[in-house]
Amino acid sequence: DWDFGLVTRERMPKPALATVSQAYNDAPFSPTVQWPRISVVVCSYCGAATIRDTLEHLSVLDYPDYEIIVVDDGSTDDTAAICREYDVKLVSTDNRGLSNARNTGWQMATGEIIAYTDDDAYPDTHWLKYLAFAYLHGDYAGVGGLSLAPAGGGSIADCVANAPGRPVHVLFTDTLAEHIPGCNMSFRRSVLEELGGFDPRYRSAGDDVDICWRILDRGWNIGFHAGAQNWHHCRNSLRAYWKQQQGYGKAEALLERK
Repeated sequence: DWDFGLVTRERMPKPALATVSQAYNDAPFSPTVQWPRISVVVCSYCGAATIRDTLEHLSVLDYPDYEIIVVDDGSTDDTAAICREYDVKLVSTDNRGLSNARNTGWQMATGEIIAYTDDDAYPDTHWLKYLAFAYLHGDYAGVGGLSLAPAGGGSIADCVANAPGRPVHVLFTDTLAEHIPGCNMSFRRSVLEELGGFDPRYRSAGDDVDICWRILDRGWNIGFHAGAQNWHHCRNSLRAYWKQQQGYGKAEALLERK
């Protein structure tokens, strides 16, 4: 009856109304949060076909303190020229492989959190806030989020999106991860420094799993927040999908050997 609720029978506010109002004002994030600085790193090798989409979305993230770093790993297409159209830190190197590019990114970063996404992926507007929220409310060395397949990729891309072998998160619980995929992962800069960064033997894949396992070996935790979403384009031809899976197979062989 009226003994339960936010107002009296006469519609006069109860103390609960102020409490609930404040909770709604703070949802999903309190306006008083002190957000950490985040460096977003995009590593690209000949990613001209999709990286513009990535940078368009990164440029309008709802986050007060972040920078974008693009590491062009020896591309032979227009990747560098496209990146110069945006407010990003661009560094071009010889083709040295994905792990070296990831290391170059965090080493030139100014943020205490280093967030990675791929040149064929794009984030949700609130991606960084959900990553940061997890760090602020948990003792995590790294945090990842949910990676989704965007619509409109074509029938083959739709099939690949539902096929085995996509880069996905693996969870222990709803908030603790065994590993997080390279297209949507982040780490404390101090953790990367202590681990010596990514292992350069992984030139195209496997680097994300390797560093997550090294984190777990130290007894540290990897967090997961489903609100930290991005969209990762799937391969849209059988040839491209087959090449991707070959690369993953080589990376898994390196992981097993190590």
